[in-house]
Amino acid sequence: MNMRPVVAYVVLAYCLSWIWWIPMAASGTVVDPGQGWPTHLPGLLGPAVAAVVVTAATQGRSGLADLWARIVRWRVGWVYYLIILATAAMALIPLLTPADRSANDFFLYSGAPSVGLWVVLFVLVVNGFGEEIGWRGFLADRLLNRFSPAVTALIVWVVWAGWHAPLFLVVGNFRELGVGGTIGWLIGIGFGSVFLTWLYKSANRSILIVALWHTAYNFTTATKASAGVAAAVASTLVIVASVVILLRRASWRRPVLTTGGSAATEVGA
Repeated sequence: MNMRPVVAYVVLAYCLSWIWWIPMAASGTVVDPGQGWPTHLPGLLGPAVAAVVVTAATQGRSGLADLWARIVRWRVGWVYYLIILATAAMALIPLLTPADRSANDFFLYSGAPSVGLWVVLFVLVVNGFGEEIGWRGFLADRLLNRFSPAVTALIVWVVWAGWHAPLFLVVGNFRELGVGGTIGWLIGIGFGSVFLTWLYKSANRSILIVALWHTAYNFTTATKASAGVAAAVASTLVIVASVVILLRRASWRRPVLTTGGSAATEVGA
């Protein structure tokens, strides 16, 4: 596999996102939940835009057609939708704890306007598809042609984590993590990379499925209401699931190549 498109993609994804975030950091802007403007969210589209640009440049119309087919691929096993629904349901865990909160707290998301349920669709577009078209739909998809799923998840983890760096200066939730919280976040996103690589590969390379799960997970861990118990439960379950995935070596053998150069998958692998 030619690695030059992969390198070009990573550089372009970083540039497109950081060109939005670095000026915000330099000006001292801090984004908090429910704050619609200024916002860091347009920068989240960098990975998706980079994926489209590099795919068009290297594979032309056939590559773009394949990318689109994976973006809208909804005919997958019902178990994957169950995983998404179960993840989203964990966002309701705060209802079981005694605390003063409003229904709107469940939709207060950093950088997004406080507009109730509409914020879910907004976050799905900029956060779910904005990231997953790139990280899994392009980067992981290409890497799976050359590396095992475990190594692919490791590489994506490093790239994905590094891409977030300016957000530690811009997003209030990140700024409050501290050293211990940052280490925990790095561990969490590492296992998240394992889980998302498994989900993408198992769900027949469906970008739609990983985008929906990514959105559900973020609402379970990153809203005003979910910070705390819900986030801890969701993160722990992802770590446990990822450990189980890694221990099942047979499910992480190198996939064969398709004629288009993308990784073929085995449903349920």
